[in-house]
Formats: sequence, C-alpha cells, structure tokens
Amino acid sequence: MENNENLYCQLIDEDIKVSFNMKYSIDPQIWDYSSDKLCNSDPHFFTLKNFKIHLFSRSVELQKSRKNSVLKVLKEEALHLLHDSGIDGISRNVFNFYADKFGLDRYDKYIQAFEKYTGLQQKDYKVEIIGYMLHFHTENLIYEMDTYTGRSLLLEEIIKNKRYLDIMELTEVAMWSEIYDENIGKHNFLSKMSDEFEICLNDNFKRAGVLIKPNESIEKRKTEIRKMFQKFIDQSNKNINWIDLAWEISEEILFPLAVITMTSIFDLTIC
Repeated sequence: MENNENLYCQLIDEDIKVSFNMKYSIDPQIWDYSSDKLCNSDPHFFTLKNFKIHLFSRSVELQKSRKNSVLKVLKEEALHLLHDSGIDGISRNVFNFYADKFGLDRYDKYIQAFEKYTGLQQKDYKVEIIGYMLHFHTENLIYEMDTYTGRSLLLEEIIKNKRYLDIMELTEVAMWSEIYDENIGKHNFLSKMSDEFEICLNDNFKRAGVLIKPNESIEKRKTEIRKMFQKFIDQSNKNINWIDLAWEISEEILFPLAVITMTSIFDLTIC
C-alpha cells in the first residue's frame, strides 16, 4: 500500500522488481499489515487472490518456455487484464483467459446462470476462481459451479502434475475405489506404484507439497513414508481393494500414488 491508500502490485524475481498501480483505493482499517494483504471483508478480496494465483501460474509457464524478461512480459499481461474495467474486470478476464484456451464457457455465462438460479445480484456475492470452477460466496452460503469439461481438465492437470494434496482433497476415494479392478494384477500394480513411490521420494517430494511436521527433518519424513509403503506391500496379499487400502494407511501420500498408478494402467481418459 502506498500514497493515497492506492493498491500496488509488485512483481519480484530475485533482485529484479517491477510494480504498477492497481488504481484501487482501500480502507486502511481492512488492510492486514502483518501479512501485507487485503482482509477478506473487502469486496475484491477474492479478485486479488485470483489475480495473484494467475500471475504466479503465468510466471512459471513463462520461465518454462525460457522467455526473456519474464517480469516485463508478466507486467504487460497484468496491465492488459486491468485495461478495460480495472480491478472490477480482473476475475472475468482471468477466467476467460483459461476458458478460451481450453474451450470452457466464458465467465459471464456462469454469472448469468448463478443469478438466475439464486435471484441474487452482484452486490450480494463475491466470486472466487478455483481451478476451472467458480465459488460464489454469499452471506450465509458458498455455492460451487462447475462443468464436466472443467472437472475433466482439473482432473487431468492434478494427475499429470502429481499434485498429491489436490488428488486427496478434490476427488472422492469412493470414485477411484469403484473404478479399481482386481484383475489389474498384483505384480503390474505394485511395479508401477513402486516407480511412482521413487518419484515421490526424489523428484516430486517438495513440489507435491508433502507435509513436514514441525521440527521434523526431510529424511525422517521419507523414512516414515517408506514404512507406510512397506505396510501397504505387506497387506496387499489381503482380499481388499488397493485404493481403499492405500487410503486407510496414508490418505495424503499412498492414496494419491495409488490413483496415479491406476490411471497410468487404465489410461486417465478411460477413468
């Protein structure tokens, strides 16, 4: 927050910094100085949250494509999102950016459907973008609006990128349990799951957001996970659904690994 209580966005990449004015005045009483962000009572709380997530995602994409001057490109894109209607249009522009890319319905169609269903007006709710769906926050309830296409894209993304926490939180164990087929074959399943387990301990440990307890070392956490996987192997002789078994032993690690394993055997599209 700078002069005249205007909100600024600052982009930082190591020692390089760029900033620009969001052209939005905020009330100092609803600014959280401890975390340097807007309080959720502000009508644009989720708008700015959506904007931050989008900028982070785009920065990763730009870095992967080895573009030069990532911050410069990111700033230009951000200003373009603000160009037409300022902060009021950010959520719409961010969602449409992905809608056009993946063939989803555009933002305004979701808004029209929600208002027709609830009878609410824009002043009565705030919109939060979560993946390819919209959450409408009202005074008493949160409504989720999703589509088959959006759900399929989200599922493909979290499986492909091995996002364990999202697999656990955004999908239902009962769904995967029903898909599971005992005719997969023990050797085939365990062989592929062992490969995924090694990826988890090496390449994907930090990226997947594996939880580390306070005062716990990474090596100690890995040792615990190895013991859980050995327990899974020891109990796999039982006449039990292996998806359920993985969930019972470790819903945050083994369950996602079992899901990723099964989708690699059956093919994610079929699942």
